[in-house]
Amino acid sequence: MTAALDLLEGRALHADRVDWAAARADVLGALDDPEQLELKLFHLVRQAGGPHGGVRRARPATGAPDLPRVEEQGEAVVVTLPACAEHTARAYADAARAALDGRNADRWIVDVRGTGGGSPWPLLAAVAPLLGEGEVGAFVDREGGRTPWTVRDGVVSSGASPQLQGPSGRLAGPVSVLTDGNTADAGEAVAVAFRGRPDARSYGAPTLGFSTGVESAPLPGGLVLTVATSRFADRTGRVYGGPVAPDVPSDDPLSMALWDL
Repeated sequence: MTAALDLLEGRALHADRVDWAAARADVLGALDDPEQLELKLFHLVRQAGGPHGGVRRARPATGAPDLPRVEEQGEAVVVTLPACAEHTARAYADAARAALDGRNADRWIVDVRGTGGGSPWPLLAAVAPLLGEGEVGAFVDREGGRTPWTVRDGVVSSGASPQLQGPSGRLAGPVSVLTDGNTADAGEAVAVAFRGRPDARSYGAPTLGFSTGVESAPLPGGLVLTVATSRFADRTGRVYGGPVAPDVPSDDPLSMALWDL
């Protein structure tokens, strides 16, 4: 519990809003009451880190993974990216590689409507050939420190740490990104990563507003604490942290993107 409180005080985006001496005493005083402990931690996480965080119970993975889908729509190829948990990241990247292998198109559409939660790395790796080489985004912590997201030969990295191998090579052509109010977290990372890419535009509605990086800590009783410790930034240096607005608002972004392309 002390380690989790240290994470909150040391890394949470809005830790300066909290009286930490009082908060620690309040939380540690509830150790014998699991229900009160969970409630106090939840409120502390939201106060210190904002809405993208909380306290939950670890759940075993169940069911088959939802994998990327690729289909042709006229002259465009639509790449749909569902959310992906870390334990299915390799299968996700392999499915993207198989779907994009040998495929060319004049225009591309990346659909992250309804995509939220999970890990951003499988999604970014899946569209690595469309993102281009070099820095495509970053985490920016509360002190302004940057951890860049980069693509090199299909490998997506966070800072100096390789995360996942996606399809290699480069797929040229304009890219449209589709978002809605349920695009969150990993889906928002994709939307941010395409910001600043030449010939890329976004369509739809503003995203949910979880464009922040989170860190986790295990807690007693099988609980897991997650808290926002950084904001997303695009390749131009613009920092987010809330909803990501589309370039072209639309109630029917797929049709609009196909028409606009």
